[in-house]
Amino acid sequence: MEEKILSVLAKVNEKIITYNGDNLFDAGILDSLLVIELVSTLENDLNIDIDAQYIIEANLKTKEAIVAMIKRIVG
Repeated sequence: MEEKILSVLAKVNEKIITYNGDNLFDAGILDSLLVIELVSTLENDLNIDIDAQYIIEANLKTKEAIVAMIKRIVG
């Protein structure tokens, strides 16, 4: 599952995968518009629904946080 998630992240923006810092937003890699694209692509490619409660900076600030969020959603 993690490989599939990382593949989707790379599809949206390859820099998400290569970034090793602690905040994709502060680094300018993610912004509000890209979050919308990211969530939509994750939902479509993984066939899941991401509730709005999960769309917070803490869940999206690193690739590891995004993977952990998706794993919580799918159980």
